Amino acid sequence: MENSFKLKLIDCNEKELKKIGFDKTYLRQGALKHNFRTIKICDINCAQANIIKQTALTTGTDCAVHREVITGKVDISDCILSGSVSQLVKIAEKLKYQPFKLNILSEQIKKLVSLLPDSLYVRDISIEWGKKTYIMGILNITPDSFSDGGEYFGTDKAIEHYKSLVQDGADFIDIGGESTRPFSKKVSAQEEQSRVVPIIKEIREFDSNTVISIDTRNASTARAAINAGADIINDVSALDWDEEMINILKDTKAPVVLNHSKGSPDVMQNDTCYTDVVDEIFDYLYKKIDFLVTNGIEQNKIIVDPGIGFGKSTEQNFEIIKRIEEFKSLGCPVLVGHSRKNFISETIESKDNSVLDTATLILSQMLADKKVDIIRVHNVKQHNILQKLNQSLAQIV
Repeated sequence: MENSFKLKLIDCNEKELKKIGFDKTYLRQGALKHNFRTIKICDINCAQANIIKQTALTTGTDCAVHREVITGKVDISDCILSGSVSQLVKIAEKLKYQPFKLNILSEQIKKLVSLLPDSLYVRDISIEWGKKTYIMGILNITPDSFSDGGEYFGTDKAIEHYKSLVQDGADFIDIGGESTRPFSKKVSAQEEQSRVVPIIKEIREFDSNTVISIDTRNASTARAAINAGADIINDVSALDWDEEMINILKDTKAPVVLNHSKGSPDVMQNDTCYTDVVDEIFDYLYKKIDFLVTNGIEQNKIIVDPGIGFGKSTEQNFEIIKRIEEFKSLGCPVLVGHSRKNFISETIESKDNSVLDTATLILSQMLADKKVDIIRVHNVKQHNILQKLNQSLAQIV
């Protein structure tokens, strides 16, 4: 090794720059110059593509386009723009003054490279995305959920488990009264409400701080739960099941989780065919966000969930996890619900919850490393321990 140099692949950030003795007054700017992003811009015309490419070249980076863009033999092209955050911001600034609606693209690029959605305020609590991965604990008040069906079906058991989840470190509690496991049958909205509304009311008598989401696809249940004290609507159908849900969002101003699902739970696993599972889910959620914003819903109140297990094969679920960072491009916080699901049990060939929790924890660490904003899990205690260890490691310079 005498005639070789010592090289290390690292993620360059302010701490790494500080360690090498970099100018402390220039740490943030320096980190932006060494932090790289790649953006895919879809369906642009030749004039737009040529301007973007030339603009990229002026900043010392490049943009890949269809080879016939320069000849005009294609009508549209996707392009791939790469560079440091600093370069991409400069490109965005220059595009602001260009024709062909590139000023709109300019704003989108600047927002995208930060990858930080606006803060969410719930019950006077400010939720700052990007600081950590938040833990959402699961409280199923059902007799037939896939993992814990019947365990907390009843007021006393449900309240006891709720308290345990909070004590174990849950940042959110997701309460549901209808199982949405594969091939499950729907329950009436009235039955669903009889399960969840009394629980939420009782919880609010002793806990006015913890953020509660209501896991429902029924508008009437969502309204009743919000009136009882819930804060967030977690709709597994992303508003496809009940057309009245948009009016509930308008009336209550509640934040919403848009979960991608290929059909209702009873049929969603009958069709898991996608050309590109991540691209198709991305396009679906993009259109949903646009629909909500067009209807007056603030984007900072929208959370997206790619819907692990909702009409996807085992391989597709892993593909989603592998490429989860692509969903950050939507400009909304990203939630992932992977806990104890079938794709895990099929992979490790076990249905034992303690074993599934360990496997879930491993995937959760991967998701946290990829800056997922919320993970929805059964075993909150394990994840809280993991989070504390990660926070301790992050403080070591």
